[in-house]
Amino acid sequence: MKKYHIDNFIILGKKCYEEDNLLKALYYFNKAYDYGKNNDIELLLDMAIIYDELDDYENALRVYKEILKINDCEARAYYGIAILYDHKDNFEKAIPYYNKAIECDPYYNKAYFFLAYAYDYLGDTKKAIENYNHVLEIDPYDFWACINLGSIYEQRDENDEALMLMEKALKVDNRHYMVLFNMGVLMTKKDEIDQAKKYYEQAIRYNKNYPYSFLNLGVLYRDQEEYNNAVKVFTEGIKNNEDAVFLYYNRACCYMKLNLIECAEKDILNVLTLHPKMAEYVQNDRDLQSLINGSSAIKNMLEESDAIS
Repeated sequence: MKKYHIDNFIILGKKCYEEDNLLKALYYFNKAYDYGKNNDIELLLDMAIIYDELDDYENALRVYKEILKINDCEARAYYGIAILYDHKDNFEKAIPYYNKAIECDPYYNKAYFFLAYAYDYLGDTKKAIENYNHVLEIDPYDFWACINLGSIYEQRDENDEALMLMEKALKVDNRHYMVLFNMGVLMTKKDEIDQAKKYYEQAIRYNKNYPYSFLNLGVLYRDQEEYNNAVKVFTEGIKNNEDAVFLYYNRACCYMKLNLIECAEKDILNVLTLHPKMAEYVQNDRDLQSLINGSSAIKNMLEESDAIS
């Protein structure tokens, strides 16, 4: 077959891929491969990526290894293999491949990023920080590196470093719920409660399906004994996140403070239905003892949970 015919298969494959027709794209790429393009690394990379997107990890791995037989320092192939293990949360196996990708390409930003994420997941905070910093050396305004590294610093109570990174992320995107949420956390730590509320409100505006923004905002109102406002926040959160058991729980506690016993009972029953493992937590909450003692429905559910466990 003539070269331009083979090239046409590649062109058709790329067009199908752009149209999100993965199976047809793979069909044309395999045609090009079968007719002589079996040493074309770019074609093989396209094929491996499609296999990955189709969750056919076995064939993706096969093709990446084929690439490495052609060029044993092809960083993108090592990175691709690492991502396959990443999909399965097998970070121990992913890490050596990320490192190999970086060895072949010391400026491979994505490899540093996901290597940092893998180390963070495995609890090696020191190496996570080191690799997120490598990302920021290459791109000082990498949004997610700023967010993730800032979150690590916040968890370590290194709040000045965390704030600097979150403010940098805000410059990149001041409408992303995650950076706004994290700013709310940091403002709370600084005891700037009004500012914290504003950040959580903005986070909610841009993503109503992230229940922790509702939780933290509601808790701020609860801690200020503004129970009606807290209930409003938790209620809006539940409307948008029906399975967020912690919103029901916190709303129940506020209902108890407002002496709305039936409402509190309903919420605790929802908690125990959605997440039966919360039974022990409910039983040990002193603020709920009067509710438990006065509700046969809650007692029955707690007894059933004991029997199951």
